Amino acid sequence: MNKWKWYVTNLILPLLVIYAFPWVFPNEFYVHLAQTFAITYLVIVGLNILVGLSDQLSLGHVGFYAIGAYLSAILCDKAGINFFVSVLISSFVAAGFGAVVALLSLRSKGPYLAMVTIAFGELMGIISNRWVDVTGGPAGYYSPTPSIFGFQLHAVEYFWFVGIIAVLVTIAANNIFKGRFGRTFIAFGNSAVASEVLGVNVRNWKVMAFAISAFLAGMGGGLFTFQNGFISSTTFEFDKSILFLIGVIVGGSGTKWGPVVGTVIVVLLPQLFQSFVDYHLMIFGGILLVSLIMLPDGIVGELSKLALFQKRRKSDHTGKTFQLAEKPELELPPSVTGTLLEMREVAMYFGGLKAVDNVNIEIAGGSVHGVIGPNGSGKSTTVNMLSGVYTPTGGQLLWQGKDITKFAPHSIAKEGITRTFQNLQLFQDLTVIQNVMMGFHRHFHTGFLPNVLHIPSVKKEEEAYSQKAYDLLRIVGLETKVFHKASDLSYGEQRLVEIARGLALKPTLMILDEPAAGASPVEIEKIMDVISRLKAAGLSIVLVEHHMEIVMNICDKITVLDFGQKIAEGTPQEIQEHPKVIEAYLGGEEVANLVAGKRSVS
Repeated sequence: MNKWKWYVTNLILPLLVIYAFPWVFPNEFYVHLAQTFAITYLVIVGLNILVGLSDQLSLGHVGFYAIGAYLSAILCDKAGINFFVSVLISSFVAAGFGAVVALLSLRSKGPYLAMVTIAFGELMGIISNRWVDVTGGPAGYYSPTPSIFGFQLHAVEYFWFVGIIAVLVTIAANNIFKGRFGRTFIAFGNSAVASEVLGVNVRNWKVMAFAISAFLAGMGGGLFTFQNGFISSTTFEFDKSILFLIGVIVGGSGTKWGPVVGTVIVVLLPQLFQSFVDYHLMIFGGILLVSLIMLPDGIVGELSKLALFQKRRKSDHTGKTFQLAEKPELELPPSVTGTLLEMREVAMYFGGLKAVDNVNIEIAGGSVHGVIGPNGSGKSTTVNMLSGVYTPTGGQLLWQGKDITKFAPHSIAKEGITRTFQNLQLFQDLTVIQNVMMGFHRHFHTGFLPNVLHIPSVKKEEEAYSQKAYDLLRIVGLETKVFHKASDLSYGEQRLVEIARGLALKPTLMILDEPAAGASPVEIEKIMDVISRLKAAGLSIVLVEHHMEIVMNICDKITVLDFGQKIAEGTPQEIQEHPKVIEAYLGGEEVANLVAGKRSVS
């Protein structure tokens, strides 16, 4: 029944509306407007994936639009290729340019990323205007009448054709939203570093998001070419990119229905202001400004916050059930005996600051190794080096004898090392169970095309890992918060979600960076219990913690750092009695005696 409901609402009904539109509105102007709506919608859907999901800003999408427009016209006209085949080829070429732009802008964020995309859009505009021999420049370029199997597509038939493509793209985009690809886009948009330590190659995924978005922009440009049979360089100016971006933001960035609402705004609203054509940028700028102030999450985003839609969203989850095993078990690799991870003369310098200075540490398999020290002692820097966030200035990191000193975080995650963070790095826009499922990222096998088509194997894989994620949430005691937004949980609960997410990687070594920080006494007890159970299960752990009760009761061995150097190492009992440790924590022998009540202040 649910399957038939999906077909009716997502395929049959939209196609019936598209078929009936020219009969209900036989006016040629309305048919042309509907074509423009569908073409613009394709571009906005792609930009929504880029901006709304992966949190990458593009102000140069008109460049990809222009590539699709000109190349499809030239291929059809000069090479005699069928118009739709030429559109597909042009879309892939635009995707290639999108990948290049992404690679050039990987180190850029915020306004710098925007500047890179603006430069690309302007470059394409200059080429289309100046390369007159190829593009026709301002005089324009005429494209052949589109046809399929010798049947010419006039206004109505062309609208039906474009409308069908828009429906298929909508289904594909929705499949991306609800699958692991959409989940991963949102994850690295929320926190790139947290995604990396779970095995996500953020660079490649950013390139993919740009390529998908550019592909749809190129397709929109190609279909635009054959809409009127004529294109001019004046079409591909900067304001077109602004128009596309307004559609995403005003409609609701990152929402499924946002592109529909946004396209209505940018395509139909100008018809109401035809007499103010010289001021259309000012009008749209005002709409964008008001939207950002009054509706920061866009029209659809703000509507989704209403109680009615929140209730409906909760009801969507009520049908999802999980199997309740008597006792969920951890899936961990076999325990490793002997030295697991070794730091040899590792140093990390920031200019003249020696954050870590030639430190040697050996972490044994199957043990809990504590790393403690006063604030500024180098603990966080050490954790960042062990997880690949920082590349050491000197020394070596050896993982079971393998040199991983220069490994990126996602490569270290593939070796079986993951971590939690002192400053929480949950994916705030994902639910609790989606956060945990991100930990399984490197264990998924289905590729992009199967996910876009949402074939049965994709659904089966999603269900299998959602069950595993639920079992991990049971282990940490959060099975009742499965479908809550991660941001809605208490601080201690969020800490437990991070631990469950790390366990989903099936790590050989887990680094817990102050897991009890900010938690209440009750939550600290829960966290201690979880860590103790992980230890009993044989998981190797590096524990960085200020709560000495946790460290002394759980750790097998402790390393103490102070001013970037190792000052002591041993069992909890040895560390408690070590004079250098007492001095580092209490400020020297005199202060220690004073605290102990052995001296009085005269």
